[in-house]
Amino acid sequence: MVERTSARKRARAIMSMLIRAPRAEDLEAIIALDTHITGEAKPEFWRHKLGLGGALPTGSRPLVRVAEVSGRIIGVLVGEVRSWEFHLPPTGWITVLMVDPAYRRQGIGRRLLAEALEYFREHGLRSVRTMVGWSDGDVLSFFTAMGFDRGPFIELEKSL
Repeated sequence: MVERTSARKRARAIMSMLIRAPRAEDLEAIIALDTHITGEAKPEFWRHKLGLGGALPTGSRPLVRVAEVSGRIIGVLVGEVRSWEFHLPPTGWITVLMVDPAYRRQGIGRRLLAEALEYFREHGLRSVRTMVGWSDGDVLSFFTAMGFDRGPFIELEKSL
């Protein structure tokens, strides 16, 4: 019964969810969410992505959006425009999409992704890409359900 009540509370909270650009004061909450999901704290990565680790030229700022419920950060998306890598015209990339496990399967990832897709459309881009680990079935299923398909490239890696 406690689990059902908790799920109802989360569902009601989602109705008032806000998708917005992050603020400097969100840094610790974003790092904590990432650490909870990945098991690894990456404060320098997040300072850089949020433009807090030094000035980024305006054109190179990534798209970053957070999902907030009742003042709590429960999701984060990072996207960027990459130009002419691998002979591709400017292309949108989703480099981070994470949602607090307690709030998954409630449309938060979809809302964050929709925000990014609209941003890329407004910037005249014709395609969006991401990379997903083959072993990460939930994430792969999510992006497939959102209309993503295999791209024209194969990732290659060499251990050093």
